[in-house]
Amino acid sequence: GIPVLVHSDHCAKKLLPWFDGMLEADEVFFKENGEPLFSSHMLDLSEEPHEENVGICKTYFERMAPMGLILEMEIGITGGAEDGVDNTGVAKDKLYSTPEDT
Repeated sequence: GIPVLVHSDHCAKKLLPWFDGMLEADEVFFKENGEPLFSSHMLDLSEEPHEENVGICKTYFERMAPMGLILEMEIGITGGAEDGVDNTGVAKDKLYSTPEDT
């Protein structure tokens, strides 16, 4: 067999019900096969306040950890325009996370 990684990318807050559906599929598949359906997921809650972003990600991380799923989270903001969010005019120093953010 050839290993295949499957990753979901940039899930915004409005798409959390869709994200929940993917995790439910992961949980069912894990229960039946001992591994999740996806390799990893990404939450992009960069439009949300920092504390809310981290809090929501923590909740999902705790749900995903028993399956060995990787959670990528967007801390801070994304640069340029992506997924309907336009940050092209944002100062460059706002585009990078700091040690204090993490």
